[in-house]
Amino acid sequence: MSDHLRVRLAGLAVCLGLALGLWGALAQDPFADWGGSEGLAASVNDAAITRDDLTLAIEAVASDKRNEMTQADRDRILGRLIDEELLIQRGVEIGLVDSDNTVRKAIVNAMIVAILTDAAETASTEQQLRALYSESPALFSGAGRYQVSQIFLRNGTDLDDRVAAVANELAAGADFSNVRTTLGDSATIDLPASALPANKLREYTGPSAVAAISTLDPGAHTGPVPVPGGMAFFKLLASEPGTPRPFDQVRGLVAAEHARRRDDTALRTYLDWLWQRADIEPAEGFTAQPESFK
Repeated sequence: MSDHLRVRLAGLAVCLGLALGLWGALAQDPFADWGGSEGLAASVNDAAITRDDLTLAIEAVASDKRNEMTQADRDRILGRLIDEELLIQRGVEIGLVDSDNTVRKAIVNAMIVAILTDAAETASTEQQLRALYSESPALFSGAGRYQVSQIFLRNGTDLDDRVAAVANELAAGADFSNVRTTLGDSATIDLPASALPANKLREYTGPSAVAAISTLDPGAHTGPVPVPGGMAFFKLLASEPGTPRPFDQVRGLVAAEHARRRDDTALRTYLDWLWQRADIEPAEGFTAQPESFK
């Protein structure tokens, strides 16, 4: 077998294997719709290559082929799908899914794509877009900038107690910087000291934090806000108000933000379901909590 063919088979095997594997993972009965033996093109160690699989592969080859497809071409394509299935099964047999980081990352990425593709089938309504526009005006205003400081609290079994401790200190009038030093954790990514536009600030804090910060007067602080990796309190040091833009002018931005939040919700919901059905026991001395995407 030539090196070129090995490379092609390896790439095709990963793509096909992830597609079939995800199809099975996301459906309660992955073969319910292919019609039993009437929808089967081949069986490889009890794994099905459906007629739809073959049709898609034939169409992909035909689009790059100048001459009309022959039966010999179709036979070779089915043979290639069988090659790929054999390679996939062998990869699972020798533990590539457990040991190869490239394969594991490809599976994670393909799972995310499959989940988000399913979520994208639900279109955003005009009412939902206008509600988001009204709830988060800072995200869609022109040139608004915010200089903020944060107290970050990392996820852990004692997170609720630590959030309450910070809230009590701030309510008692303690200096925000001192509370951050004594009770806060080091953030994974530190906030820049300079003022940031709302859209840029969101990349560091998430949309929930930006929505809360946008309601503050300089010197005021938020309550606890969910952020990636934990919870945070934010203090607005200074702000430069943005210029409100009409909904019709920023409709595309609103739709993109709504789609991003929809995707985050869909992924977190699916991951929560996986956590609930799994037997997860952190080793002694370790803690873990599902990450918030808000």
